Amino acid sequence: MIITPKELQDRHSKFTVIDIRPESQRKEFSLDGLNSIISEDKSIPNIEGEKVLICQYGIVTEGMIIEQNLIDTFSLLGGAQAWMEFQSKKEDLSQWSRQTVLPEIGLDGQKKIKDATIAIIGMGGLGCPVAQSLVTAGIGKLFLIDGDVVELSNLHRQPLHGIDDVGIKKVQSAEKSLNKINSATAIEILDEYLDDLNGLDIIQKSDVVIDATDNIQTRQLIDQFSKESNVPMIYGGLYRWEGQVAVLNVDGSSGYKELFPEPPSAGQDCADAGVLGMLPGVIGHIQALEAVKLIVGIKPNLVNKLLIYDGKSHTTQIIEI
Repeated sequence: MIITPKELQDRHSKFTVIDIRPESQRKEFSLDGLNSIISEDKSIPNIEGEKVLICQYGIVTEGMIIEQNLIDTFSLLGGAQAWMEFQSKKEDLSQWSRQTVLPEIGLDGQKKIKDATIAIIGMGGLGCPVAQSLVTAGIGKLFLIDGDVVELSNLHRQPLHGIDDVGIKKVQSAEKSLNKINSATAIEILDEYLDDLNGLDIIQKSDVVIDATDNIQTRQLIDQFSKESNVPMIYGGLYRWEGQVAVLNVDGSSGYKELFPEPPSAGQDCADAGVLGMLPGVIGHIQALEAVKLIVGIKPNLVNKLLIYDGKSHTTQIIEI
């Protein structure tokens, strides 16, 4: 069983708190505000009533409860790290404890994610998994831009839309689904296609813009606004069994125009060429991953590189731009 830092604070007098960490870990993250029993050998005292076990990140204690079939025993979600952050900032980041345990992310990285704003242009096959992945990661705000409506043929590759959403605007359907996943993410929608009048202002307000479109003209416009705003652009493309991702316009790095000096021939979108429903999910999640890496400052990334993924052979190649 799991308990969050806020729940523990509200009910701490009802629990016996047992800290199973070694001394070195206790020095790193303190349990201020809790009267805890130290049990470095991870033995559980024979005490009546409900107990809360605390380890460094909440992973070890969850396993102990399951393996030992412990009754009336809770694991603190996010562990001592999450408790210390909650006590100091009154900010509960325990929901993301599985990624804050990564040294490249940590609490500082999660705060950067929480404070970030990302614009997603297109809420179709790529935009849906991108938005879904970013919301689950705890992104602070999303701009969703698309003037299209949900069609029946979209559903096999656009998981934020359901059968009851056919005929309504994609951004409205996506907003509804995303709010169910994480209502803490602020979502602003624009049910219009990106153009010269609406695009620049939105991208200027963003930390990253993600190209989830399927037409060359819109990509060129995103590229233009990205360069003018000095906001990185993450390109994603699909063709049958193949997908592509590149991170563009980062501090003067190559953009879409440099990636494709001679634009691909028109007409090669999903409707014309076809696409298997799983491929947009793979590429969209890679785009979201690259966005998080940019926000947190994790390298290596796909700046000045084009990743090409072959869904048939599961092979990848990276081409320097």
